[in-house]
Amino acid sequence: MDDFQPGYPIDLRSDDMRMRDARSYEGDFEYMAARVVARLTGERVVIQDDNSVQGMADVRIEYADRPTAFVEIVSDVDPDYAQLNQLVFRDQQMATPSLGRIWYVTVSKSARLKSLKPALEPFLRRLEDADVFLEIVQPDGSLARSSVEELRQLDDLGVVQLCSRPPQPDEEPKILLYPQGVGGPAKQDWLALITWLAEYLSAPGRADVRKKLEETGAVERHAFVGLPLGKEWSAFHSLHDQYGGLPDQPPVLPPEVTHVWVWAQPFGRCIAWFPDRGWFDPRRHWATA
Repeated sequence: MDDFQPGYPIDLRSDDMRMRDARSYEGDFEYMAARVVARLTGERVVIQDDNSVQGMADVRIEYADRPTAFVEIVSDVDPDYAQLNQLVFRDQQMATPSLGRIWYVTVSKSARLKSLKPALEPFLRRLEDADVFLEIVQPDGSLARSSVEELRQLDDLGVVQLCSRPPQPDEEPKILLYPQGVGGPAKQDWLALITWLAEYLSAPGRADVRKKLEETGAVERHAFVGLPLGKEWSAFHSLHDQYGGLPDQPPVLPPEVTHVWVWAQPFGRCIAWFPDRGWFDPRRHWATA
């Protein structure tokens, strides 16, 4: 029975595969990417890689009027950073009734969160009692050199930046945790995106991606690339929803890749480049709901 519905991919993966992907840091990025492809094309899009055949491309696009295309879905995930993100954002906001301020705490990959979280409120209360408010963000490494013992101890626990402000009338005191590496220059940098994408797709670690696409023998061979928070800030930030526009130069693609999509996960823009249309924003060209 053909369960094709325009705009939605047909998913041939097992329930176990889907559940495993859904539990990952990215969620089921493979399905989300296939859904974008299905919405843009309106064609029959099939998530075909069910691990039954080695080296199978992730997705095929069964065009009604031309040969089938294939898509390989990848994401530039740093496993250590992904784990830190999960631990931090799971309980990012900590209510702190004994404090009088809003505290912003940035932690490193090596932070011992199980020890750090219960210790934060007492440490910060002692800082407030000593009128140490850190209202200006200090550079990384400054805590270790501080004359304040509590700040040196926080550095030992993995805190890399610390600052605070008074609460607004409608706010309660609290601690907000952030993983290191989620900030940088607030500007759109298309060259950074183009450079990162070229290096990522041509890297030895993507040899399997290139091989899978090449072995399809298809005319259209798509790479759909996820760029998560915490990776390549300038490239990631360039796809922030606050910006519009598109890159002013084509991507540098390995010969095995003919079309490319880039999505800043989980809330940034997705843009795509096709040889016959250049860069475009799929959201402005949906074929289906």
